[in-house]
Amino acid sequence: MWVIYAVLNPFIDASRNVFSKKASMNVDSLVVSWINNFIPFLLYLPVLFFIELKFNLQFFIAVLISGTVNTVATILYHRAISKGDISVVVPMLSFTPLFLVFISPLIVGEFPTAKGLIGIILIVVGSYLLNVNLKEKGILFPIKSLMKNKATRYMLIVAFIWSISANFDKKGIEASSILQYILFINLFVTIGTTIFSISKGKFSFQSVWLERKNLFFVGALTSMGYFVHMTAISLTLVSYVIALKRTAGMISVILGYLFLKEQNIKERLLGATIMFIGVLFIVLF
Repeated sequence: MWVIYAVLNPFIDASRNVFSKKASMNVDSLVVSWINNFIPFLLYLPVLFFIELKFNLQFFIAVLISGTVNTVATILYHRAISKGDISVVVPMLSFTPLFLVFISPLIVGEFPTAKGLIGIILIVVGSYLLNVNLKEKGILFPIKSLMKNKATRYMLIVAFIWSISANFDKKGIEASSILQYILFINLFVTIGTTIFSISKGKFSFQSVWLERKNLFFVGALTSMGYFVHMTAISLTLVSYVIALKRTAGMISVILGYLFLKEQNIKERLLGATIMFIGVLFIVLF
């Protein structure tokens, strides 16, 4: 069952990237960051009337740590999307499952099987190759771009932050419930992004209204993404879920080509194929 949720995750993620990019063309990325968690908070707020709330130390620690680092990650994520091509910056997130191989054993005591580890590595390699233009820029271009491109560096930082927060998300869910945790983590991040946006003078209801369509889809897709993501990590290893989620890089390349006219789609076929094989190692073997 976890596979269904984990596979839905990258499609939702990739679609959100497109709407985030479109919205950031007309409004500040901080506004996009704020709406990214405000709409999910509103949509999940009614669940308070239907679930039994469970509060304990593990829950509060998980919300505090994950909420704090996710506030930073959300701001950097949408800033990266606004400053660079999604087909260039999003593949940097492929390093999250690699970070998780080392971090998950420390936080939640999880380590993938040998075949699962092979699958994770293949997905990381495939996602890296998605970002390589061998003919024009060479295989080391993504690494070099880390030195020159702020958007790429932002997204690599996000990848590392999410390798930490995903583990605390699992601990928070185990201490409460999926719906309760989603509600409170979005409340925390909404408060954080609101404070940051206002302090920077970037918050504007007028800009939100002007870009209401794209911003609504950002929030709505994030809401869906939270549910399938949290459900998946509650059912299996965090590293497996995040590895499958990172195939969003492959999907983002396709969507970037179709809707944003980004180029070099054919040259990324090798990376996409390697990622697909990696998925098979995790799901089938």
